[in-house]
Amino acid sequence: ENKRVFVEKFGGTPRLVICGGGHVAESVVRLAVMLGLPVTGLEERPDYADALRRAGAEKVLCGPYAENLTQVEGSAETYFVVATRAHSFDVECLTEIYKKRFAYVGMLGSRSRSALVRRQLIEAGTAPEKAEELHAPIGLAIKAQTAQEIALSILAEIVEVKNGRQQTEGFPPELLNALDACTGQGKAPVLVTIVSRHGSTPREVGAKMLVLPDGRSVGSVGGGIMEYRAQQLASKMQAGEAAPCQLAEYSASAKEDDAALAACGGSMNVFLQLLKEEENNEA
Repeated sequence: ENKRVFVEKFGGTPRLVICGGGHVAESVVRLAVMLGLPVTGLEERPDYADALRRAGAEKVLCGPYAENLTQVEGSAETYFVVATRAHSFDVECLTEIYKKRFAYVGMLGSRSRSALVRRQLIEAGTAPEKAEELHAPIGLAIKAQTAQEIALSILAEIVEVKNGRQQTEGFPPELLNALDACTGQGKAPVLVTIVSRHGSTPREVGAKMLVLPDGRSVGSVGGGIMEYRAQQLASKMQAGEAAPCQLAEYSASAKEDDAALAACGGSMNVFLQLLKEEENNEA
């Protein structure tokens, strides 16, 4: 018997932790919030801590860096940015950060300052290979000059690391919120998930779309003709005109009658599930 198994590796919610509250740090927070990354800020000076709050940091700890970093839990989805006002504070922060789990650690500074910090970390007992993991000077090389441009280079590097990892996007918050809103409404939504793809398609394996009972959709599996076909099949499933679970293949090839609507020439397999609520048979 032939069986196909689709396995997803979910990551936790990415979080940015930034040490320092200068102009670059403030710009990093603003851009991270635009990208949907929750931010924890650490700063010793109250005025600069307030600036991080105004920029949109979800949580700000004002006080000694080393002390406050003990309250920050690391994880495989935590991205640390060190942008303090002094070399000694950088080393202090990195020493504590290297005791934690992390996805990324970057430090703002020149090449000579970065080399000095790496050497001091190794002398303090950090394994050389760990010290070499430090992204310093931080950010992608885009010839950034202003605080905003430097922030852009930092977030671009973080996004590159985040999206280069082998895991699917999981269930975005807006999709989960829409699913919760359907509870108790008596009509079932359809979850559409890309399980394989070939050629050029806009979205990766694991991308999801929720087709609501009123025909609206949340999320996307790529747009264009292929997404439209998936929405049509989902509507039939909701109307009882098709089986509640479907594995469908869609292509943007010239075989489609309205292929002119397609923006790409790839194909994808999607799995559609009618998400009916379980009946409670308890007396």
